Amino acid sequence: MAIRNYIDKITGQPRYEVYVHLRSEIDPRIRIQKYKKCKTLSEAQRVEKILIQVATKALCDEENRGSRWNVVVKKWNEEALRLYRNPVTLKTITDKSINTAMCILNVWTKDWMDRPCKELTIKDGKDLLLNCVGEDLKVSTIHKIKTTINLVFRYGVQEGIIKDVLHSPVHGVMFDLSEKDTDVEILTVSEIQKLLVEAKARKHPWYAVWAVALMTGMRSSELFALRKENVLLPEGFIRIKESWDWFKDSAKSTKAGYWRTAPIAKAIRPIIAELMQADPESPFLFPRHEEWLRSEQAIVLRRFCEEIGIRSVRFHTLRACFATHMLATGVDQATVMAIGGWSNLKTFRIYVRLAGITERSKTERLGDLFVPAHTTLEEHISKTFETTQEAA
Repeated sequence: MAIRNYIDKITGQPRYEVYVHLRSEIDPRIRIQKYKKCKTLSEAQRVEKILIQVATKALCDEENRGSRWNVVVKKWNEEALRLYRNPVTLKTITDKSINTAMCILNVWTKDWMDRPCKELTIKDGKDLLLNCVGEDLKVSTIHKIKTTINLVFRYGVQEGIIKDVLHSPVHGVMFDLSEKDTDVEILTVSEIQKLLVEAKARKHPWYAVWAVALMTGMRSSELFALRKENVLLPEGFIRIKESWDWFKDSAKSTKAGYWRTAPIAKAIRPIIAELMQADPESPFLFPRHEEWLRSEQAIVLRRFCEEIGIRSVRFHTLRACFATHMLATGVDQATVMAIGGWSNLKTFRIYVRLAGITERSKTERLGDLFVPAHTTLEEHISKTFETTQEAA
């Protein structure tokens, strides 16, 4: 708090500045600043008292909102490093485990960091877990993310850093994350056409990403990590050698653990050619969209699908569409698996069933057996009915 006098450069008259700065003792990150210019010293003294009252009330209001998530995370990390024990369970913990937990929190809860913990809701928890599912993370990884968030939130409650709330936003969120065979959402050919046409017409920033994903079967993490040096446009194929590790914010091997190639369809050659020239300074093919950095690619796609009136799907669905429609056009299973990098046959069989390739035309012989040649089923039933009526 201070009153400073100065000379006005225009009028040459003495003037006064009032500056009030209050910092929270509970959370040093919370601070309130107020500033005003006055003509006389007496006015400045009156204004100073008013600004102190206003700033004090604003500081109390901010403190009543509770500690922010980044404060809880920071204190958990400091306590874990000091004790080399989990601050909640008091079990021994290693540097590696602490670093892994911090990577999880910094990547998957980055949008929570500046928000008061008491304002984080179940909806925030659901959105976070949907992002994890949309990123094609392993079930064990998603469980680990959920457990880590619950653990750190519980630490904040136990230490009194988080008040008026008992459970984290992901606590009690019911997700069926088992590895069982479930229905797979898929876009029809007409829906895919509409998605690409509308995205191109509206110059959507994600148009190129969606188009390449649909025509190569690449995962989101593989698209993000794709370097220009691995795009061999004259030869007509892409070497898929890396995927992105969102925890460490760096490239790693693909999910299957080996590199593969994907042919470049004629339809996306102009798109890729343009991307190759778009940013000469970047080694990566695709721009670093803000939503991508926040792992919100699934949200972006769902919103756009709803906007243009087609089925709302997550980002990983584009990969499912690639496999299903490739199979439906007659490409053999082994080739589709090789291009898309599937190593689990049990998972891939879902797309085989969706494409219906093993069942196609298999009932034709029954039709020949049950219905005489050159006669439709309707004609055959009608003739049979008339014969029955005449016999009666």
